[in-house]
This record gives sequence, C-alpha cells and structure tokens, in this order.
Amino acid sequence: MDKEKNLLENEQFLRIQKLNAVDAGKRQSITVNNEDELYGLDSDSNSPVREHATTTTTQNHSVVASNGDVAFIPGTATEDDTETVTEKVVETGDHVLRTHVKTLSSKEKSRYRHGSSNFTSYFDDMSFEHRPSILDGSVNEPFKTKFVGPTLEKEIRKREKELMAMRKNLHYGKSSPDAVTPPETNDGAALTATATTSTTTTTTTTTSTPETVVTVETTILSSNFSGLYVAFWMAIAFGAVKALIDYYYEHNGSFRDSEILKFMTTNLFTVASVDFIMYLSTYYVVGIQYLCKWGFLKWGSTGWIFTSIYEILFVGFYMYLTENILKLHWLSKIFLFLHSLVLLMKMHSFAFYNGYLWGIKEELQFSKSALAKYRDSIKDPKVIGALEKSCEFCSFELSSQSLNDQKQKFPNNISARNFFMFTVFPTLIYQIEYPRTKEIRWVYVLEKICAIFGTIFLMMIDAQILMYPVAMRAVAVRNSAWTGIVDRLLKWVGLLVDIVPGFIVMYILDFYLIWDAILNCVAELTKFGDRYFYGDWWNCVSWADFSRIWNIPVHKFLLRHVYHSSMSSFKLNKSQATLMTFLLSSVVHELAMYVIFKKLRFYLFFFQMLQMPLVALTNTKFMKDRTIIGNVSFWLGICMGPSVMCTLYLTF
Repeated sequence: MDKEKNLLENEQFLRIQKLNAVDAGKRQSITVNNEDELYGLDSDSNSPVREHATTTTTQNHSVVASNGDVAFIPGTATEDDTETVTEKVVETGDHVLRTHVKTLSSKEKSRYRHGSSNFTSYFDDMSFEHRPSILDGSVNEPFKTKFVGPTLEKEIRKREKELMAMRKNLHYGKSSPDAVTPPETNDGAALTATATTSTTTTTTTTTSTPETVVTVETTILSSNFSGLYVAFWMAIAFGAVKALIDYYYEHNGSFRDSEILKFMTTNLFTVASVDFIMYLSTYYVVGIQYLCKWGFLKWGSTGWIFTSIYEILFVGFYMYLTENILKLHWLSKIFLFLHSLVLLMKMHSFAFYNGYLWGIKEELQFSKSALAKYRDSIKDPKVIGALEKSCEFCSFELSSQSLNDQKQKFPNNISARNFFMFTVFPTLIYQIEYPRTKEIRWVYVLEKICAIFGTIFLMMIDAQILMYPVAMRAVAVRNSAWTGIVDRLLKWVGLLVDIVPGFIVMYILDFYLIWDAILNCVAELTKFGDRYFYGDWWNCVSWADFSRIWNIPVHKFLLRHVYHSSMSSFKLNKSQATLMTFLLSSVVHELAMYVIFKKLRFYLFFFQMLQMPLVALTNTKFMKDRTIIGNVSFWLGICMGPSVMCTLYLTF
C-alpha cells in the first residue's frame, strides 16, 4: 500500500497518466483537419486522416523542459534498454524529479484520437510515397513511354462504330452489345502510374424501347499535350538562338562583354570551397547525437541547447564570411545564403527528430521499470493502464520508424552515413526510411542534366537582354539627384513596366530549374521515390493555396518545425501560430534581400506579411464563389510581385 501511495504521489507518473488518458476532449490539443486550413499551413493532403494531431507537434516541442511534453526520468539503461528493465529509473531523488516536472508543467498534449483508444503518432502530419512530379507524370513520362501520335480521333471513330452497331441491334430487336468501357491503362513504372493528363470521365446513357432497355457507358476523352510540350521548348530554343546571335553581332563577335557571364564565372573555386566547408560543418549535429547515444550528453538538458545555438551561429557566420571577409559578388552570396538555409533546415530536422525519440525512449524505460516494480503491488487498474498505454505508445513510436530495415531502428540510425544520405535526398524532413526506387534510369538523368544546363543558359540570356539593362537604369535613377518623390515614382513605374516581361520569364524558368529539373535529377540519382515537390500552383485561386503547394519541401518543414512547434512549445493558438510562421518566413526573405542589395528596406517583408489579409479576403464568401477572379488576381501578383520588389530595392 505504501508503494502504491508513493507512486500515486509521484508527479512524474501522474504526468504520464495524464498524457495517456483516452479522453482528450478536455485538454488543449492541436487539431488539424480539412476544415482548419490555416493560411496555407494546414496538414499535408497526403497525411493520414485524423481528428486530433496532437502528437504531430514538432521536434521543437522537445526543446522545452528537457525537451518535450513526454514525461520521463532520465535513465541509466544499457543500449538494449527497451528489453531490460532497471529499477534505478524510478529511484530518482525528489529534487531532480520536481525540477524535471516543473519544466513540463505547461505541456499537455493528447496522444489519442478524441473518443477513441487509437493513438496518433507524432509523425502523422505528413507521409512519403511513390509519386512523380506533375510535369514528369503528366507530360514528360507519357511522352517518353506511351506517346504514339494522335489517338483521340481513333478512339472517337471506334466509339462511333460501336454506337452504330448498337442502333442496328436495337432496330432488329437483338440483345444489346457489351457496354462500351474505358480503355485499360498501362500501369507502367511506379513513378508514372499516379499521374496523367489524359482524363476519362464515364457517363451512363439509358435507351429504352417498348421491348428493351439498353444501358451504354460512354467515355469522354481528352488527349495529352506532349506535342505542345515539344512545341513550347522548340519555340523557346529558337528564340534563345536568335537572341544569342543578335548579341554576338552587336558586340563585335564576342561574348566576353556579357556581365551575366562574368557574374556566373567569378570566384567559382572560392564558392565551391566555401560550400563544401559549409556542408561539412553540418555534421556537428551528428556529433551531438553521437554524444547522446554514448551517454555523454542528455538531449533534454543540454543537447538541444548546443544544437540551437549552433544553428543560429551557422547562418550568421557564413553571412558574415561571404560579405565582410571574402567580399563575394551578390550572385555568389545569395547562392551560399540560400544553400545555408537548406542545410540549416536539414540539420534541424535530423537533430530534433532524434531528440524527440530520445525522450520517447527514456519514457519507455521509466514506464517499463514502474510496471515491473509495481504491477503486483498496485491494485488500481487506472495506474497500471496508464503505464501500459505509455509503453504501447512509446514502443510503437520507436518501432514504426523503421519497418523495412530493423538494423536502422533508433538509435542505430544515428550515424554519419545515415545523415549523409539524408543530406543528399531532395527533402527537408528527416525520417529513418523513405520510399525508394529499384534502379537509376541513366537516360532520364542525362535528360535532366541537359534540362538543367539548358535552363541556366536560357536564364542567362533572359537576364542579359531583358533584365540587366533595366536594372542598370534603376541604379542610375537611384544615384541621380533627387528631384521629388513624384518624379522618382514616375521613373519607377517606367522601369517596372520594362522589367516585368523579363521577370515573368525568369520566374517560370527558375521554378522549372529547381523544382523539376534539379530535384528530379537528384531524386533519380539517390533513388528517392517521392517526387511530390510542387502542386499545381498555377491553378491557385488564393495565396493560401500558393503558399502550401508551390514549394512542398519547405511547406512540410514549416508545418512540422514551425507551425506545429509554435503551438506545442509556446502554447499559441492556430492564428498565432500562422502569424509566427509567416513572420519567420518574411524575416528570412528580407535577409535574402539584404544579402543581394546590402540594405534593409523591409519592402519584401511588408509584402510577405500582406499575404495574411489577402488570404482572409480570398476566404470570404464573395471570393470563394469567384474562382476565375481569384486565379486572375493570383497571376497578377505572380507577374508583378517580383518586378515590384526588384525595382523598389534598386530605385529607392
């Protein structure tokens, strides 16, 4: 009885009991569903359907209070402590216990669906599966594997003959022919089976006579646009060749005067060296995880602090290095800055994913130890049930992260090799396993390499001919004598009109280069199966849609590590978490402008934050019923936004 009383008075145990309670309705929890689309930061559409995603809070949620809302006592178990129960875990001093519980006092998250005994995993906020990118799935792959010329007319003629035969059979009173069914689809490769531009819609037509009733299934066909895809790139190629030839003769048969070419070829060795050193420095987080694995550090007390400080210093140091020490050109600086952000996000995801699992692992130690010690002496089924649920949830979290290769089961996944593979995968969200393809299609890789260099070539021509001259005029206006705000605004409007066409082309080419050519090439080389790098953002009718689907890797990172994390760690509501996410994104975008223009004007910061009221406007009933207007407004922003930003920073 004394043992039961001691356990029930143990705040640490009561904490676990509360976390594992089935009734989650009376507690605050993160609820993410289709009705809660939060300014483009709602749950991934491919995530499992759930009512309460309370455990999808990010690894940042592990940061506070020994990092997390999990209740545990730091144990002293061996490597195989999930199988070995030690009583030392429970026998912890009251001072250590109270200090630890104090840091967790404000963290209450449910692990169970509302009104159900089924728990929700921390990692249910998103999923990875075999799927192609939109362009590859709808244009490129069908063109390479199934393109046989025009097929629509053949299908129409075939259906006409079948309908004529049906009418003849009806006239002579014969039984109806077999119903017309849609043509079978070729399954093809795993990456191409989920997307196609050839849509088929089946409708049912019923024809009746006094004698017979015949039902015929007809199919509405639409051809794919592979031919137009070829024509588009051919038109671009001819336009680029013409521009190149004109430039060649205008500059006395030489390309050496091209400013853009000089930008692209300056300090290449220095940039490559800095980039390589920057990449190597990301392995710091692997070292921290190794120290946690060997028992020299505790993630909940010191590991997360060292990691968080290093992440801040990482970006700041390389910004200072490229600007004040190496004094690199703006193009080199912005490349290194953007790559440093990619590496930062990868470091953060790797570190805090494993940090969360350290907390789960130690909670499992505590729960198993308590069960082994008090199962026979405690008669209260609620006490034993809470510990059993804790063991069940923690065991699931640890085991479900590696289903195909048990050798990679946490913490065996903590290794330099595992981190290296994550850094080369085209994703910013770390997990132990990803969907993988069986082989590398080297012809496909060659195609993407050609697309990469071809697109860069087109971007250089666009920048040199359509954008650079206007940019130089803008700089001249900025350096000219001040003649009044009205005169400066009129000149700015003229520059804006001149640079818009070039910026539209640059925006589209930049999107294709990064999200389709480069990421697909890297994915193919690494056998990474999930190619869902972007959605059909060109059909967006609101900025909420755009912020969610135009850059899927970054959206997933913000969803897990900023949006969910801010709600769990700082107890923000959904609107506040959305504001936090947009604020962080706006600050990073403004830093990018500072790297390029060497000044803070907060123009981009303002326009980024302006998306929030625009989202609220598009969510009104008036705009929801007018999707065409929404799409036109969206494209107006896409066409004008980058040009407005560039000319503002250059002119004022």
